[in-house]
Amino acid sequence: MKPLEGRRRRHGDRNDGFLVRNLDPMGKLIPFIMKSKADSWVLFEDRIDITHTQDFLHEMRKGKIPGLTLYHIIFAAIVRTYSQVPELNRFVARSNIYARNEMKGSMVVMKGMQRDSERTTIMPHFEMEATLKEVSDEIQALANPIDRTKKVAEDENRNDFDKLELALSLIPNWLISLVFGLLKFLDRHGWIPKKITDLSPFHSSFFITNMGSIGMQPVYHHIYEFGTISVFGAIGSKETVHELDRNGVLRRRTYLNMKFVVDERICDGFIYALGFKHIKSCISKPEQLMERPRQVIQDKIDRD
Repeated sequence: MKPLEGRRRRHGDRNDGFLVRNLDPMGKLIPFIMKSKADSWVLFEDRIDITHTQDFLHEMRKGKIPGLTLYHIIFAAIVRTYSQVPELNRFVARSNIYARNEMKGSMVVMKGMQRDSERTTIMPHFEMEATLKEVSDEIQALANPIDRTKKVAEDENRNDFDKLELALSLIPNWLISLVFGLLKFLDRHGWIPKKITDLSPFHSSFFITNMGSIGMQPVYHHIYEFGTISVFGAIGSKETVHELDRNGVLRRRTYLNMKFVVDERICDGFIYALGFKHIKSCISKPEQLMERPRQVIQDKIDRD
């Protein structure tokens, strides 16, 4: 199931989203008060206990979900959260708020761990009711060109986004400026071709970068002005500590630090708090991701 599946487009809707028509007065005014993402970003930070998650991860790797990683669990947690808190899957264009009509994540994949290693960006699409295994399979199919798929390995190890960025980088600077000026104009009006947005990591429900894979703690990463991303998250290295529990017993615990930059115009702070509590719950108790959600909540975007 896709977000708002089966809904017919009306005047004011875009190819990639539906106009939210039931905003309260402040929600209506905020995009006019804060015209850009740079003017409206908010920073979130959390530290999640993943001691149990690590045990679950190792158990799943033994048979049920080979190749499962913590990264996959985080992606699945976000997908599940969007299915329950759909307001997070919104974006702003021309001071209007839209509900996105697909669930698409973006992530950077390194093809090695050396300074000159190539990297690619993949954009897996997910169904709103996806399970952890389905999310993991989709990411692995796109991200690992060695054993699990040939998608990235074909054509000199480049995917379609790699080919597009290579082609754009080979044209003269004045033409690059002209092309992006045209793309930004089309994007503001919702006229950019779907074939381009399908290849664009800047037109995604969320973008997650795994800084822990290179031994770093997370940073607050900007959300791009170009495109429709409203949520950008960074994952840091795992930290193992020894601390006293409530009974004064010394326990070994593992924590994960995460930082997010979000566009505050798409929903209010209560909705963001609800969403991040849900993400945290799904990461710390990933068993719930093995089954489909009891229901998928659709974004209520029309007046009653």
